Amino acid sequence: MDRRTFFLLTGAASAAFTRRFDHPAARPSRGREAPGPGRLRFELDDQRRWSLFYQSEGAAVPLIRGATLGARIADRLVTLADLEYSTLGTRRPPGGEALIVRGRASGVFLEAEFLSAGDSAAPLAVVSLRVYPDRSLPTVGGVRFLQAAESAVLPGDGTLWALVNGYDSWTEDRVIAVSGRADMPMVASEGALGLTRGGRGLGLAFEADAPGRGRVRLASDGLDAACDWVPGRPLRSDGDASALRLCYQPFGDGLTALRALFVPTSPVDQERLQAAPAPAGWCSWYELRDRVTEADVVAHVELCAGQFDRRFFHYIQLDQGYERAAGDWDANDKFPHGHRWLTNQIHAKGLQAGLWLAPFAVAEPSGLAAAHPDWLLKNADGSAPIVWATRDDWGGRVYALDGAHPGVQQWLGDLARRAVEQWGYDYLKLDFLAWATGESTHYGGLTHAEAYRLGLGALRDGAGPDTFLLGAGAPLQHSAGLVNGMRIGPNIDADWSALRASAQCAALRDFYHRGVWLNDPDCLLVRAPLSPAEAQLRATIVALTGGLTFFADDLTKLPAERLAWLARVLPPTPVAGQPVGAAAGEAAAGGRPADTWLAEGAPRWWTAALVNWDDEARTVTVPLRTLGLTGKRFAAYNVWRDTPLPDLTDTITATLDPHSGLTLGIRPASASPQVIGTTRHVVQGAVDIANETWDASTRTLKGRSTNLDARPYAITIALPRSLRVGACKADVPCHVRTLDTGHAVLEWEAGDGRDIAWELSFRSVRKR
Repeated sequence: MDRRTFFLLTGAASAAFTRRFDHPAARPSRGREAPGPGRLRFELDDQRRWSLFYQSEGAAVPLIRGATLGARIADRLVTLADLEYSTLGTRRPPGGEALIVRGRASGVFLEAEFLSAGDSAAPLAVVSLRVYPDRSLPTVGGVRFLQAAESAVLPGDGTLWALVNGYDSWTEDRVIAVSGRADMPMVASEGALGLTRGGRGLGLAFEADAPGRGRVRLASDGLDAACDWVPGRPLRSDGDASALRLCYQPFGDGLTALRALFVPTSPVDQERLQAAPAPAGWCSWYELRDRVTEADVVAHVELCAGQFDRRFFHYIQLDQGYERAAGDWDANDKFPHGHRWLTNQIHAKGLQAGLWLAPFAVAEPSGLAAAHPDWLLKNADGSAPIVWATRDDWGGRVYALDGAHPGVQQWLGDLARRAVEQWGYDYLKLDFLAWATGESTHYGGLTHAEAYRLGLGALRDGAGPDTFLLGAGAPLQHSAGLVNGMRIGPNIDADWSALRASAQCAALRDFYHRGVWLNDPDCLLVRAPLSPAEAQLRATIVALTGGLTFFADDLTKLPAERLAWLARVLPPTPVAGQPVGAAAGEAAAGGRPADTWLAEGAPRWWTAALVNWDDEARTVTVPLRTLGLTGKRFAAYNVWRDTPLPDLTDTITATLDPHSGLTLGIRPASASPQVIGTTRHVVQGAVDIANETWDASTRTLKGRSTNLDARPYAITIALPRSLRVGACKADVPCHVRTLDTGHAVLEWEAGDGRDIAWELSFRSVRKR
């Protein structure tokens, strides 16, 4: 595995599996009890076709039956059944066991390994194939891992649902029904696939450093999983390998299986990704766009430094519009003082500076294409450079650099190094990365995947390990390990349809978050024409993802009320909420985003969001058990209205206006006073309440409020009918009042960001 960056994102196929079940992504699906540990087991038939079974306390459960493994050598698919003088053996790596098949055919040697991990509640397995040369170096077209009928994958009753992943971060994910469709057109899921049938989930994924493009083709005649080496190339003298990883969720769906599958194998890497803070800041693109000027950026530096807490708001990111031309990234006339002066202004306010680059794009006015025509990506026959676009704002015709060329790698590394060391940027957004691939040839005869990773690796090396790299418009599979964050959906806009599309991708690609990189759900916009309900819903979903949190409105024109909504999502939450029911069912297959999200901000303190995506009012009813909430009664708090709600028992029921949502804080009801909501952050319990304790002997509730900012702050407390509020004591003068509902509200005026230790006393009410 390529370990250029400071954290490992996916494990090598032959590594021992030491996954921790307590990792958030490896937990069972909501509403189901955690299953006992089980194991995946491979079997080979007399034609060396492989089958996969799940073995737990009962009988073995088939997951895949009769799959064919082979390599495309020249024009022929060479399978394990074609091997001469083949041998079958076993090995026992730490925590697992493997079947090994070796043999020779068509001038190559094949070594297949079927590796299963030890017992786990989310068991994993790997199918890998190494191809070695014999006397020559034939052209390899890729590896086929399985070809099977739909009925042979997760066999059983019910529809087989597929979570189909797009190739790059612009391409949306979707859910489709695979079974029962004789006329189904061929659909390809790129890099990863989640399958669901009958409350069970199976995840499949390909390695980031594979020489080919991993995809699973789904059609009416079944599934075909392969790593396609495009273009095909001669076999290396020391051999080549590809691998397919699998994870099974006996109580879950394809999305939960993918979450567990993408947990890093190394505990060190798990901890690094879990602890990595998600960046927050402002981006110049989504309202100012390429009209942005130096004065615009300086105005936002001043506003953001004064409006937002710099402990949690970090970056001012300059997007497209500053460059002379694509390929010439020096500042143009709209930025007369240049890059270094601008980053000095940003740093002087205690903020960090970010810069947008499209590093593989080269427009004619840059002079780079004329100076180095051999650096450009050529068409399939190598006769002419590829023109990716003709854009006036980029300088006319735009070509792409070939990341396989040593000169390009040097240029890319120098560009990233110059942006960081000379210009002073701390964060680079690398856009249009998919332009590094296409129907093209590459220097040295490399595949698209190999050329792309060499180019992106050069940028990573040039930027250094401390620079945050955000990928965008990027091939998802082959970016892992080289970027810190990744856009996971199409461009956002202040438009309801764009919010829907962004929410869909945030839900269906949440398996990448803190397993491969930090997800970027794209910028948070709250300006008109978005209604207050639409803007608050967008803020809720961004907050619940726990990913990057960048604002992109022209904040100098934003009303104070909407600026306050932005402050309520800072800092990005260290916990990630999950969509409920996003990966299966008719609603999901119809393109409807998840209408329920849930995050556990603190132990047994949840934030739930119910969404009405429709154009008409809708009454929604969500059983608490489907959220995994067990108990007789729960206290509830309306987050955006900052008011308590009647206790919940079995369900949450609400009538929602069109294009709106209900965001709730939920805690199990208690016989003693407890905090049920605060005004600090959308995600309740995640940011500002610590050390909450009840002293029954003195009838005193104590706690500490942390990570506060300059805004007024209030805590809502539920208390039993037998108690009444007494006096409050705190490090900062406090005020307490009682609501008509019987709840107590503890309040502070605008503060200075200090933590506040507080206590609230109660007195008993005598029964008459």
